[in-house]
Amino acid sequence: FPEPSPVFDLKAVYIGATSVNLTWTANDTASGSYSYRIEVANDAFVSNTTSNATGAEITGLIPGTLYTFTVFAVAADGRTEGEGASISLYTQPSPVLDLKAAYVGATSVNLTWTANDMASGSYSYRIEVANDAFVSNTTSHATGAEITGLMPGTLYRFTVFAVAADGRTEGEGASISLYTQPNQVLDLKAAYVGATSVNLTWMANDMASGSYSYRIEVANDAFVSNTTSNATGAEITGLMPGTLYRFTVFAVAADGRTEGEGASISLYTQPSPVFDLKAVYVGATSVNLTWTANDTASGSYSYRIEAANDAFISNMTSNATGAEITGLIPGTLYRFTVFAVAADGRTEGEGASISLYT
Repeated sequence: FPEPSPVFDLKAVYIGATSVNLTWTANDTASGSYSYRIEVANDAFVSNTTSNATGAEITGLIPGTLYTFTVFAVAADGRTEGEGASISLYTQPSPVLDLKAAYVGATSVNLTWTANDMASGSYSYRIEVANDAFVSNTTSHATGAEITGLMPGTLYRFTVFAVAADGRTEGEGASISLYTQPNQVLDLKAAYVGATSVNLTWMANDMASGSYSYRIEVANDAFVSNTTSNATGAEITGLMPGTLYRFTVFAVAADGRTEGEGASISLYTQPSPVFDLKAVYVGATSVNLTWTANDTASGSYSYRIEAANDAFISNMTSNATGAEITGLIPGTLYRFTVFAVAADGRTEGEGASISLYT
């Protein structure tokens, strides 16, 4: 039998991680009687398989590995071979494993993953970063990458593709979707401070802030509680008068889980008004006043006493629930107003008043 002509147009119509589909053409007059030997070689071994058609699926390959496939046309005697035609290519790497975010910030994410193919020491990785508006790509030569330049509070899909040593042959992508952290809220302040409630306001100017909710953490020395708001403000109720609270507001992305860093404000609630204000002694130039305060925090209160007549107003301070007011004008109408003052020396409750003549 004469030697068959070499096959031509040898190509891979499919490349997978462990298999390759090859096709070729033979146009000898006798090619209808040909079979084909396919030699499969890498750095470690050579194997052979046979096909009776102008194509073959080669299986049992190692992911991410360079192979040379050589096809020989074999005449009808089963022995006489033509010259071989060859093609060299890398199999696809296997998909990466255990893709996760080791850190999620407002504008950056640190990703890690695992690759355990025999050839993975030669891999690089393409990381596709996508949101509703755009797709970008970055490359890593390690099993991890820091992705920067992200928008706060935004949903991203990160897909990692292992790339073989040729820099072109990619495995299937492994993906993870997550929200970046919202930025910290701005201009947190108390628009109103009462004895048992506080009205807080703040600002958020992220592009995604229209989808945010907010967690407000309310803490004092005894407990921590949380409440949620869907607006850039909240009324916090059920507080104890004259007590120091720390209010921390966290912006929460649209997934309801991803939070930004908290912004905090500390303040005292107003003391409750004193009660049972009375004069236990009224003289010509002095008055002795007493009152009661029974807030839980009243042991830390001081008191401002405002003494007013038609001509002037004066103030004095007491650290007890009583005071002697001196330097008064005989036979004159005075209005005495007592304000409980919290431990910060600034936050006052509503005044309780009594009017009387010296």
